Amino acid sequence: MIQAGTSDAGHDNLRRITGEVADSGDESTALQQTDLNLAEMENEVRDLRAVDRALERMKEGVYGQCTECGHHIPYARLEAYPTAERCTDCQTRYERLYGGRDVTPSL
Repeated sequence: MIQAGTSDAGHDNLRRITGEVADSGDESTALQQTDLNLAEMENEVRDLRAVDRALERMKEGVYGQCTECGHHIPYARLEAYPTAERCTDCQTRYERLYGGRDVTPSL
Protein backbone atom coordinates (compact mmCIF):
# COMPACT_ATOMS: atom_id res chain seq x y z
CA MET A 1 0.00 0.00 0.00
CA ILE A 2 2.81 2.43 0.81
CA GLN A 3 4.39 1.77 -2.59
CA ALA A 4 1.08 2.40 -4.33
CA GLY A 5 0.73 5.70 -2.50
CA THR A 6 4.31 6.64 -3.37
CA SER A 7 3.71 5.74 -7.00
CA ASP A 8 0.55 7.87 -7.11
CA ALA A 9 2.42 10.77 -5.53
CA GLY A 10 5.18 10.37 -8.12
CA HIS A 11 2.67 10.50 -10.95
CA ASP A 12 1.05 13.58 -9.42
CA ASN A 13 4.44 15.30 -9.22
CA LEU A 14 5.19 14.32 -12.80
CA ARG A 15 1.86 15.76 -13.95
CA ARG A 16 2.63 19.02 -12.18
CA ILE A 17 6.05 19.21 -13.83
CA THR A 18 4.98 18.21 -17.33
CA GLY A 19 1.50 19.68 -17.22
CA GLU A 20 -1.76 17.80 -16.75
CA VAL A 21 -2.21 15.13 -19.41
CA ALA A 22 -5.30 13.13 -20.35
CA ASP A 23 -3.85 9.77 -21.39
CA SER A 24 -0.62 7.81 -21.75
CA GLY A 25 -0.05 9.13 -25.29
CA ASP A 26 -0.31 12.69 -24.03
CA GLU A 27 1.95 11.81 -21.10
CA SER A 28 4.55 10.36 -23.46
CA THR A 29 4.47 13.52 -25.57
CA ALA A 30 4.71 15.69 -22.46
CA LEU A 31 7.71 13.70 -21.21
CA GLN A 32 9.41 13.99 -24.58
CA GLN A 33 8.84 17.75 -24.60
CA THR A 34 10.20 17.98 -21.05
CA ASP A 35 13.33 16.10 -22.14
CA LEU A 36 13.76 18.46 -25.08
CA ASN A 37 13.32 21.48 -22.81
CA LEU A 38 15.92 20.15 -20.37
CA ALA A 39 18.38 19.45 -23.19
CA GLU A 40 17.88 22.97 -24.52
CA MET A 41 18.47 24.43 -21.05
CA GLU A 42 21.67 22.39 -20.68
CA ASN A 43 22.90 23.69 -24.05
CA GLU A 44 22.12 27.26 -23.02
CA VAL A 45 23.96 26.83 -19.71
CA ARG A 46 26.96 25.34 -21.56
CA ASP A 47 26.97 28.28 -23.99
CA LEU A 48 26.74 30.84 -21.17
CA ARG A 49 29.64 29.18 -19.36
CA ALA A 50 31.69 29.34 -22.57
CA VAL A 51 30.92 33.06 -22.85
CA ASP A 52 31.93 33.57 -19.21
CA ARG A 53 35.24 31.78 -19.85
CA ALA A 54 35.84 33.90 -22.97
CA LEU A 55 35.13 37.11 -21.03
CA GLU A 56 37.52 35.96 -18.30
CA ARG A 57 40.24 35.33 -20.91
CA MET A 58 39.61 38.85 -22.24
CA LYS A 59 40.08 40.30 -18.75
CA GLU A 60 43.31 38.34 -18.37
CA GLY A 61 44.53 39.51 -21.78
CA VAL A 62 44.78 35.99 -23.21
CA TYR A 63 41.65 35.89 -25.38
CA GLY A 64 42.50 34.37 -28.75
CA GLN A 65 45.33 32.33 -27.27
CA CYS A 66 44.93 28.53 -27.28
CA THR A 67 44.43 27.21 -23.76
CA GLU A 68 46.31 24.02 -24.69
CA CYS A 69 49.42 25.08 -26.61
CA GLY A 70 49.45 28.86 -26.13
CA HIS A 71 49.52 29.67 -29.86
CA HIS A 72 47.20 32.27 -31.31
CA ILE A 73 43.81 31.08 -32.51
CA PRO A 74 43.25 32.27 -36.10
CA TYR A 75 40.96 35.28 -36.42
CA ALA A 76 38.67 33.42 -38.85
CA ARG A 77 38.09 30.72 -36.21
CA LEU A 78 37.32 33.30 -33.52
CA GLU A 79 35.01 35.15 -35.88
CA ALA A 80 33.08 31.93 -36.58
CA TYR A 81 33.27 30.67 -32.99
CA PRO A 82 34.01 33.56 -30.58
CA THR A 83 34.20 31.32 -27.52
CA ALA A 84 36.85 29.02 -29.04
CA GLU A 85 39.35 27.99 -26.38
CA ARG A 86 41.69 25.99 -28.59
CA CYS A 87 43.41 26.34 -31.95
CA THR A 88 42.20 24.01 -34.68
CA ASP A 89 44.97 21.43 -34.12
CA CYS A 90 44.41 21.25 -30.36
CA GLN A 91 40.63 21.15 -30.82
CA THR A 92 41.00 18.23 -33.24
CA ARG A 93 43.17 16.35 -30.71
CA TYR A 94 40.67 17.18 -27.93
CA GLU A 95 37.75 15.83 -29.97
CA ARG A 96 39.66 12.64 -30.81
CA LEU A 97 40.52 12.12 -27.15
CA TYR A 98 37.05 12.87 -25.79
CA GLY A 99 34.97 11.81 -28.78
CA GLY A 100 33.66 15.33 -29.35
CA ARG A 101 31.79 15.37 -26.03
CA ASP A 102 31.95 18.31 -23.74
CA VAL A 103 33.69 17.18 -20.55
CA THR A 104 32.83 20.37 -18.70
CA PRO A 105 30.69 19.51 -15.66
CA SER A 106 27.02 20.22 -16.33
CA LEU A 107 24.28 21.33 -13.98
